[in-house]
Amino acid sequence: MKKIIRSISLTLVSLTVLALLIAMMTAYISPARLHILAFAGFFFPVLWIINLLLAIWMILRKRWLFLIPAIALLISFQHWNNSFRVKSRKSEALEEPGQMISVLSYNTRMFDYYKHSGIAGTPGLAFDFVLDKSPDIISFQEYFTKLKPEEFSPTAIALKFRGYKYKHIEYVETHKGNTGYGLAIFSKYPISDGKAIHFDQSRNMTIYADINVNGTLIRVFNTHLESIGFMDNDLKVLDSLDFRMSESQKRGLKNISNKLTRALRTRANQAEALALHIAESPYPVIVCGDFNDIPVSYVYRTMRGELKDAFTESGLGFGGTYNGRLPSFRIDYIFHDPGFQSYDFKKHPVKYSDHFPITATIDLQPKK
Repeated sequence: MKKIIRSISLTLVSLTVLALLIAMMTAYISPARLHILAFAGFFFPVLWIINLLLAIWMILRKRWLFLIPAIALLISFQHWNNSFRVKSRKSEALEEPGQMISVLSYNTRMFDYYKHSGIAGTPGLAFDFVLDKSPDIISFQEYFTKLKPEEFSPTAIALKFRGYKYKHIEYVETHKGNTGYGLAIFSKYPISDGKAIHFDQSRNMTIYADINVNGTLIRVFNTHLESIGFMDNDLKVLDSLDFRMSESQKRGLKNISNKLTRALRTRANQAEALALHIAESPYPVIVCGDFNDIPVSYVYRTMRGELKDAFTESGLGFGGTYNGRLPSFRIDYIFHDPGFQSYDFKKHPVKYSDHFPITATIDLQPKK
């Protein structure tokens, strides 16, 4: 009987460890080659905690089997470190700060033009929130302007952000009066150059601006990678699922699966192309944006490369940035050159969009 129990224990431990390692491997295999594996990354935090509890339980029971999950935990620790932080780092504790700038990244969901938030006066509230934080550099995704109503007009927004003398705005789609939908970088420091990086067959894009911060030149990338494109009908299908699925639910699930597959593959290709632009930058970089992907993913690892993640440097908790009906994952990021230091990373739980804005303080000339 003891042999059977030991055999079952070994099998369960091995399967749990294998599941964790498979989830970790999603960061190394492009969804463009094997998209089905990418879904495993969403379960990584849960699997890591299960393996940790399993190792502790085995230690308490004085079983050598604890070594198996313990080794898996060590192998995957960097990915856990990218997903969860215990202690934040504050700039106020610095004795000798260098060249400090504050950065904000925010997917605005078109400043709630279609009133998804259900909050009255959302555009003005969103503008006031950002202005109250008064960051040195702002990266807006899903930036949106229109001549009517007045609060969405370029003139009204320019008046609101008159403290930002320098800006670079690119539209994916343009409307009359030079208005539209796209990306924007606002800066208190001079912008010497700015360009757009378009992706094939996509409404998503990237822009960058070269900014002179008191003599230090940096290139700021603002990116919005491929969205899944869920509609209300897709979310209703997910909400209504049970064990006895109707034909319409099955069709809905197939449609959701197709959207996920397309987005995963497209994002992987976009991340690879953008990583080359980042690597070729003549200046140290800051990369902001909505990646639409999680920390344990091929997109995250490709985009980050040798850069530092401001969240892993100074964030706290899981840092979920998605504000919607699905579970909140961290899909918005601020990366920076490894020669910089970052502090004060924060997710701000204001519900004016389906994303929470994030901020960080970055030291461009840290003292050794």
